[in-house]
Amino acid sequence: MLARFDDIAGHDRSLRVLRRSLTSGRMHHSFVFHGPDAVGKRTVAMTLAAALNCTRTGGLGDAAGAPHVSDDACGLCNSCQKVDKGIHPDVVYLTLERTVIPIDAIRQLRQEAAYRPYEGRWRVFIIDPADRLSADAQNALLKTLEEPSSCSCIILITSRLMHLLPTTRSRCQMLPFGSLPVELLAARLAQRHDMAAPDAARAARLAGGRYGAALSLDLPAHDATRAELLEVLGRLSEPGPRAHVLEDVEAFGEDAEEIASRLTLLAGLVRDMMVLSAGAPASALIHQDSAGDLARLADRFTTRLDAIQDRVRLAASDLERNVNRKLLVETLMFDIGSGAAPA
Repeated sequence: MLARFDDIAGHDRSLRVLRRSLTSGRMHHSFVFHGPDAVGKRTVAMTLAAALNCTRTGGLGDAAGAPHVSDDACGLCNSCQKVDKGIHPDVVYLTLERTVIPIDAIRQLRQEAAYRPYEGRWRVFIIDPADRLSADAQNALLKTLEEPSSCSCIILITSRLMHLLPTTRSRCQMLPFGSLPVELLAARLAQRHDMAAPDAARAARLAGGRYGAALSLDLPAHDATRAELLEVLGRLSEPGPRAHVLEDVEAFGEDAEEIASRLTLLAGLVRDMMVLSAGAPASALIHQDSAGDLARLADRFTTRLDAIQDRVRLAASDLERNVNRKLLVETLMFDIGSGAAPA
């Protein structure tokens, strides 16, 4: 179901800007929604698209700048329902084709942005993730950002703001998005999504306060993957030959997205070992229910945990390039093993 602004937790400053624009009739024609993955940027973009074309609340006047009847979408009218189902002809969502958003898609967007809306009041174009636009594609978009039609709105969504060209950023209104306090997210998950309180607290903590990440988290699957990685770390912490690394690589999967997810989980485990080595209590851990295993591993890796964390982050960065994934993980495993304390 389409989320209304009233339903969205957090992002108070950015939502206030958007809602004020709706009620004043002065809507910026291009935005950059930036912040971590899975915190609600796409949700807010779709809600804004619905609010601009909502038939019950009046929609926002285009060139005339007529005030909006409401600062939110109703979520119930035919227009809002079409936005929710992804079939509104005036709301266009551009996303990845393989690894990039091609320049041809931007050329098509430029043509469509010049047209009047088909049935709504505004044409809304959402580009997600905008950091996958090549420099040529971003340059092709500049003229539309500079000279938008009176009834079009372009929303660029990114978790990697530095990948947008300065010329792109300078033509858009920048709206930041962030994670929620873990306690607030846990309460929200329990109240709105019928999660048991302990599961809600775990999901919120594991997701780092990211609402979307917490909702998509499969706790049993997560626990199974974590157990695999703890076993791998256990083997790497032992002295002796490292032939097992060739098998340990299988715990990371083959797909780039799957490997990235496991590297993120591995980084969290190493972070918790660093926290324990610093003398912090188990309550400060992300993986509180694995405190015993992590403490034992921390004793084995204690002299090199910071270097291991840096190495995991480097592997995650390298994964975004066109590298041999299996070789990347094998090299990471050997490097982690070299950080174990001698017997």
